[in-house]
Amino acid sequence: MSKQAIDAALRMAQEKPHEGAIVSHVAGRTDHIPLDVPGESFVIPADVVSSLGEGNTLAGMKVLERMFAKPQGVPQRAKGGAVPIVAAGGEYVVPPEVVTSLGGGDTKRGMQIMRHFVLNARKEAIKTLSKLPGPVR
Repeated sequence: MSKQAIDAALRMAQEKPHEGAIVSHVAGRTDHIPLDVPGESFVIPADVVSSLGEGNTLAGMKVLERMFAKPQGVPQRAKGGAVPIVAAGGEYVVPPEVVTSLGGGDTKRGMQIMRHFVLNARKEAIKTLSKLPGPVR
């Protein structure tokens, strides 16, 4: 492959807004990764991702990949509309097409559903953790 082709591929990868898992070796809840995400996407916080994997972030990311796969037949969003954010490792970016699909074609409703999903996932994690036995002495 020529150097020009490689440079063009790298430029395209850098121009495309990020979707899906944000993987980092730095602990979660430390927003330090500057990146662009598609406008109207939804970022699931790292604590929720980890709780969905029963404390394992990578397992939680796999759960979310299955849950929020782009629906078949939904047209790809037009280029542009990227929003710069500073994210944390362990977060997950749900693409705008999925958010809109969850809302039955209504992005605002999809956002409400996603916020409810995050709150419910946190409540479930707290409930599960509160039932665990304490450390053995």
